[in-house]
Amino acid sequence: MSEAIDLSVCVVNHRTPDLTRACVKSIYDTAGDLPIEVFVVNNTAEPCELSDVVPPDAPFVFLQNERPMGFSANQNQMLRRARGRYRMCLNSDTIVHPGALGELIRFMDAHPECAIAGPKLRFGDGTIQPSLRNFPAPFASFVEVSGLWTRLKGKRWIRDRVLLCNLHDRVVESEWLHGACYIVRHEAIDQVGLWDEETFTMFGEDADWCWRMRAAGWKILFDPAAEITHLEGRTPYDDRAIALWEGGMRFVRKHYTPLRFLPVRLSAGFAIVLRWVIARNAAERRTFGLAFRQMFTA
Repeated sequence: MSEAIDLSVCVVNHRTPDLTRACVKSIYDTAGDLPIEVFVVNNTAEPCELSDVVPPDAPFVFLQNERPMGFSANQNQMLRRARGRYRMCLNSDTIVHPGALGELIRFMDAHPECAIAGPKLRFGDGTIQPSLRNFPAPFASFVEVSGLWTRLKGKRWIRDRVLLCNLHDRVVESEWLHGACYIVRHEAIDQVGLWDEETFTMFGEDADWCWRMRAAGWKILFDPAAEITHLEGRTPYDDRAIALWEGGMRFVRKHYTPLRFLPVRLSAGFAIVLRWVIARNAAERRTFGLAFRQMFTA
């Protein structure tokens, strides 16, 4: 009889072979005696050599795409093969800290109402990357898009209303979480379904999955006791800022009626105008100008 698997870790390599190697090495270096399996899908034609960082006889599956696919589609092909009680969707530009995998498994065992949990994320310099997020709403969207959240962070009157302002130092129920690292209950996946690969290719799919999980009655929780370093920005992606906006607009078109989104559109649009006015250079003005056009032409 094959050994029961606690955790299936799924990693997509997209033009990041060195980061993927470091990520996979950190998984095995920190897993200890945990029964895990690791999947890596190579989304490019370039080789991604991992044999020297995968321990002998470790449960490991390497998939090679014939053509590039979006993040959601790549994750889904690994999730369909996964056998673990829990599934972990992990960005290739992450480093797992010691004890993080075991902590997240213990956390999920202790919170059966939780579909998705996320760890505390840290940037490469060790500072906290805010990962608690709200779905689009007028006040929260204005505070986020305007950048005011950086000045209001930690204020008691706002930190539970605008989740970016939370100090990320305690267990919190979130509307959605940054998708760099998710641990997901397989029963929730069976009920709600996989990532939406028809609507989303890159960006927006994490908010969508959390939306659907919450709509089915599950909770999305943040566990600060588990930590992951996220080397955000090192994954090659052209026009990242514009792609983020496009992903957000796909999410809105899927889940919001035009009337429901109108107050959000107006508040975020006003915030974008403010950011454009105070932009430091032409590149920033271009980004906010394109974001404004997307906001009001989508």
